[in-house]
Order: sequence, then structure tokens, then C-alpha cells
Amino acid sequence: MSMLELLDTLCPPLGPPGREDDIREVVRRLVEPLAQRMETDRLGNLRAWWGAPDARPLVMLDAHLDEVAVIVQHIDEQGFIRVAPLGGLDRRLLPGSKVILQPRPGQRVDAVCGLLPPHVSGGRDQDKSQPWEKIFLDAGLSSAAEAAEAGLEIGTCGVLDLGNGPLGQGFYHARNLDNRAGCAVLVWLLERLAAEKRELPFGLVMNFSVAEEVGLRGAVTAAFDLAPDLALAVESTVGETPGVETARTPTRLGQGPAITVADGRIVVPLAMVDSLEATAKEAGIAVQRKRPPFGGTNAGAIHMSRGGVLTGVVSVPTRYIHSPASVLKLSDLQGLGELVWAWLGRAGELL
Repeated sequence: MSMLELLDTLCPPLGPPGREDDIREVVRRLVEPLAQRMETDRLGNLRAWWGAPDARPLVMLDAHLDEVAVIVQHIDEQGFIRVAPLGGLDRRLLPGSKVILQPRPGQRVDAVCGLLPPHVSGGRDQDKSQPWEKIFLDAGLSSAAEAAEAGLEIGTCGVLDLGNGPLGQGFYHARNLDNRAGCAVLVWLLERLAAEKRELPFGLVMNFSVAEEVGLRGAVTAAFDLAPDLALAVESTVGETPGVETARTPTRLGQGPAITVADGRIVVPLAMVDSLEATAKEAGIAVQRKRPPFGGTNAGAIHMSRGGVLTGVVSVPTRYIHSPASVLKLSDLQGLGELVWAWLGRAGELL
């Protein structure tokens, strides 16, 4: 499948942190025919091996399944729903937004986030974001009993959604490019490995991890259990936004995938940075360095597992991250896939 087709497949399923059942099932169906072994661990991480599952040394590629979300905190007697954030969701995004609530895997209840109109507010506080305790969702229900009948309860999760699809000339938008973009790359790699029947001088496991947005939790347990010798987090990262000075712009769209040198959770060893940049130069792939120290990824958990793991991060630049209107450039995503594919040919030098 092309990167565009993979995004069309991977972006619609819901995946709040700790509730990744729907997206995990979609990924499982895609990779099960390709991998030599598949398993889901107790926390929900989905693992797919290429080559012998017990082969050593072991290289781990990681992309997280989950996305920033909301969780139901209270339902009042009129059926209005109060929520709290799951992950780094900016509350300014909610008023006027559509929210898809998920009572159980495979279920959905549509809602909107209400906003006090200026006719009633008199213009007061129109330029101020509302605190979480004043934000409410309206699912078109008239009572707490109707909400219960719809399956809504304290702990129900949901996501802000504007749909997904191509945008303009070579761009793509979705609510969860962080990190369905990384998931698309891992699936694309498995498809290519299978198509070319490529043999590697090491074991390779693709880890589709859970709960990254709430503290890298899936990566913590997966890295400890798998005990990789080398790892690479495949991610989406912050792209440029108009009005932000260059020094505070981590990456720019159209300049290729980004290689992390340091962020809020890891200082990447120079051996890894050099390996990725040498790979890009040899393969003729345009890349950029992500400006530190912004952000953090599962690499922050993986590299500290057990006695330590040599770990790097490669990302696709994405505008408006953690919003329902995230945007990437498809050529950057394709470049990310090509970079990781080529790097697998050099990874043995680091083992």
C-alpha cells in the first residue's frame, strides 16, 4: 500500500490512551500476513517480528498507536458531559468541536463541545480559554438516564475529529498524525520486507505501542520485556507554524524527515545520529535535524530500559500537532520510510 492508502486506513480508527483496541485490530489485520510472529502483550502493545523471533541481536522499531483524547469525568442530570484531558490536549481546541466518544471498542457516540454564544455572554471572556471544569459536551441527550442508555459513563474516552484526507498539493490532514504516521511507516516497511523477502543479520521487531501520550507507558514495559540491543522510535514531530521564530521551530515541512539530536527525554548518542545521517547521504534522502529541546517520544523510555539501549528518533514534520487539524507532507513521510529502510542496511554496524 502507498503511504496515502495507509494513512486513509490507519487514521479513522479511535485510539485514546489505554483504549487502543480499534486501531490495534486494524494494524493486526494489516501485518499478520506479513510477520513471522505476532503477539499482544498484557498492556496492549502489538508486536510483529520479521525473521526468526528468537534471533539476536535484536533491533526494535517503535511507533505508538494512541492519540490525545478526553475522558468523561461527570454526566449531569440534563445529559451534559464534563471531560478531562488524556495526554497533551489543548483545551482551547474544544469549544465548537466535534467529539467522538467511545463507550466500548467498536462503538461511538457523536457529540459537540458547546460554546456560550456572544448574544448571551455579552462579549465577556470571549478572548479567554475556558478551564476544563467549564467545558461541556452535548451528545443530544436530555438526561443522565439517556446518556447511560447510550453507553456513556464516567471513564468513557473520546477524540476530537475533523475527518482525514488529502489536502492541497501533496499534503494530508488528520487528527492523529501523531502517531498514525509512524504506524504507517512500520506497516510499509513490513510490506516491503515481505515483498522483497529481505534477510537481515539481526532480529527485527516492530512494536506498535500503547499509552505514549500519558507517559510512554507501553514503551516502558515493551522495552523491558523485549530487551532490544538497538532501537529506533518512528514518530511525528512539530512542524512550522506562521508567526513562530525559526529558533523555536523544531522542523519544517518539505525538508524531509527529521533526525533528533536531543529532546526533553533523550540526548541521542552521536553514533546513532551519525549512522542515520550517513544513511541519508548515501541513499540521497533529504533530511533535517530537529531543533532541541522540544518534545519527547518513546525513545525516552526505551533508551533507559534495563542496562540501556542505543536508541534514536526519526520523525515526519507535522503542523498543528495534538489538534484535530494536523497536517504533514506526503513526500516527507515517504522519505521517512525510505530512510528507515536504508538504515536497516547499516544498523548492524551499531550492534
